[in-house]
Amino acid sequence: MSTTKFTAFLTAIGAIVLIGSEIWLAAVGAIWAFHGYFDMGLIGDGILIALVAPLALWATWMTAKLAIAAELNPENAD
Repeated sequence: MSTTKFTAFLTAIGAIVLIGSEIWLAAVGAIWAFHGYFDMGLIGDGILIALVAPLALWATWMTAKLAIAAELNPENAD
């Protein structure tokens, strides 16, 4: 693996970690806010997690896929 591809890979990993953590913090914050506002129990929390977690997982996957594709695109080379 060349130095340029390695640098691009590290850049993509950094973007994935940064944006992925923001996605998951927003998901956890939304669940926490709904729990507090509607005074939900464990079943309500489970339903919220079942609704929000797949969306957060999909958003994280798409972020990873797009970041890697963008960094490995030859048009983006220095």
